[in-house]
Amino acid sequence: MIPNFILLTGPDDYRRSTRQRFFVDGFKAKYPEGEITRFEEGDQFNEIQNTVLTPNLFASRRLVITDNFWKPEIFEAAEKADFWKALEGQSDSVTLISIEPTLDKRTKAAKALLKIGKVETYDLLEAPELVQWMIRGAEQKGVLLKQSDAQYMLDRCGVNGWNLHSEIEKLAMASGSEPITRELIDQFTLPQPSAIVWDFLNALSKQQAKPALASFSKLLQSGESAHMIMAMIIREVRIHAQLKAGSEDNLDAKLIASRTKLHPFVVQKTLPLSKKFTQEQIKEMYNQLLKLDRRLKTGGLSVSTDDAGELELAIEKFIIASCN
Repeated sequence: MIPNFILLTGPDDYRRSTRQRFFVDGFKAKYPEGEITRFEEGDQFNEIQNTVLTPNLFASRRLVITDNFWKPEIFEAAEKADFWKALEGQSDSVTLISIEPTLDKRTKAAKALLKIGKVETYDLLEAPELVQWMIRGAEQKGVLLKQSDAQYMLDRCGVNGWNLHSEIEKLAMASGSEPITRELIDQFTLPQPSAIVWDFLNALSKQQAKPALASFSKLLQSGESAHMIMAMIIREVRIHAQLKAGSEDNLDAKLIASRTKLHPFVVQKTLPLSKKFTQEQIKEMYNQLLKLDRRLKTGGLSVSTDDAGELELAIEKFIIASCN
């Protein structure tokens, strides 16, 4: 392991980026005269080689950050140049932090990076972990967020770490020193469209046209276009098809999330709903939505940028037909 090489990997970009910022802030505080240099995908190996290995005339510390940089051909060039050995020899003056969100562990480069670096992996958090993370975030802001209210907020606001962090900051300011309540969450946060689509499909699974139509109207009122709503519905129906297939193969939620590349929380929340649909219902909804999409793309529906009335009516007819 190379002591001055840190590898940050994993799909949770919020926690991964927060950790990167922690290192950068710590470096600036400890070495105010230090140099920070960044390299991204598309930059050349010789550029980072020169930066890392060229003697610093002013003897200041260097922090080098790479983002999605170590492609197999770049790593091969580094090996040929004995870059890693040279980097280790510069441990008193240079620290290299590499951010690689996804690593194909089958490749030589990925295997080597995971072996030689101080590796920190940031996987997507499952629902209980996300709830505890939100509670800790509220505590850091000096306010109380109860577990039940954190779960409610998670269902309402979605799983994006950046959005959740922003919403907690806003709620902490609004609450003063008082606990964050559901009333505050409803008042100061906007529900993610995916949460409303989930309610929409839940109503469809129970063949309840009225709440399904209400959810569709709520999406329109939130500013989502009919085109975007239809795309979201198609995506969610496709997800239900994947989850339904996984459950019928007796796979648990964790394995389904791994195979479908969906967020674990999305799988945990959606799987019980998917089980309410039959394969035939999912197939029929998907086929009807594809027919509607084909009509839209071939001019069968008259839709303009300022008038999507025909598409909205077609979606409402789809809802009613699905509930009969």
